Amino acid sequence: MRSTFAILATVILFASCNKDKTTEDGLVNYRIFKTDESARAVEKGDILLLHMRGIAENKDTVLFDSYVNGKPYYIPAEESTLKGLFSLLKKGDSLSFSVSADSLYLKSFGAPPPANIGTGETIHFLASLVDVYSQAEMQKKIEDQSKDNINRDSLNFQSYLGSLDNVQKTASGLCYQIIKKGNGKKVQKGASVSVQYKGTLLDGTVFDQNMDGKPNFTFNVGQNQVIPGWDEGLQLMSEGDEFKFIIPYKLAYGPQGNGPIPAYSSLVFEVKLIKVN
Repeated sequence: MRSTFAILATVILFASCNKDKTTEDGLVNYRIFKTDESARAVEKGDILLLHMRGIAENKDTVLFDSYVNGKPYYIPAEESTLKGLFSLLKKGDSLSFSVSADSLYLKSFGAPPPANIGTGETIHFLASLVDVYSQAEMQKKIEDQSKDNINRDSLNFQSYLGSLDNVQKTASGLCYQIIKKGNGKKVQKGASVSVQYKGTLLDGTVFDQNMDGKPNFTFNVGQNQVIPGWDEGLQLMSEGDEFKFIIPYKLAYGPQGNGPIPAYSSLVFEVKLIKVN
């Protein structure tokens, strides 16, 4: 991938000998550097993979920069504000463009610009069109990526289980290890329970916990207030028990993921059942 500096140099060189143009709808001022006139052109319905850097003009603030984090954005060619610009592009194009923050946020997001941008602001972009996908190609890409993620998670899941002793498994695929047995009341569906827990990915990354001094977590078991693996797993426990749950992704957050939890991620929870109410 070309460096940010190389892209900037290309855009600046092009800008020095070309004037800004405006899209037919009047929303975007732009300059395009054509890398390959024979390259695939953007068509209606396509999904674009774009590197973009956005700068608020008045505050000279970088709002986002995918060149730095290495994660380009997927944006539909029919995006409300930018579709007039996107329809002019070919795969491999580099460009600069500017748009009113008011127009962008109101038209694309249905809300005024956030406080850190403000009204009347202009946002300047540097961008490069990495790739272009039809709807069918994008669907296949998603399916292929999903299969890769599932296979990777399955291998990691089995490897993790292989590192543990005395693991039990339920019919749903939930795996658990009894760390400590208590002698209190057994959990029934609908019961209110208070627990301490630590949640990690299979690689040990902690994404959530209250074992670091936070209050106990209280919820009603079997009422869809937590992930399915928890609803099932807590009903195996009694007050005073300590279990480790190894929860397959289908019983966790599935193909969507959640915050710091990637899609198709099996999870590990250490759970101490403090109280059954």
